Amino acid sequence: MDLNSTVVSRYEAATVLGVHPFSIQKLIYSGALPAEKIANRWLILKDALSKFAITYNASRGRPKVKRKYTKK
Repeated sequence: MDLNSTVVSRYEAATVLGVHPFSIQKLIYSGALPAEKIANRWLILKDALSKFAITYNASRGRPKVKRKYTKK
């Protein structure tokens, strides 16, 4: 079994999702993206990354909500 065919690093995951590697680290710390820390490196299963990539939205900031103004 080749480890390189089943896991990706934090940097490779960042290129797949199109975000900065520190964003991947935040996702790992928050528990949204499962990963294992081995030898001071975060390793992410390719299957878990592909499942996460389906639902991930890489937009920045809080979602915009249209304000509802009322006339009095």
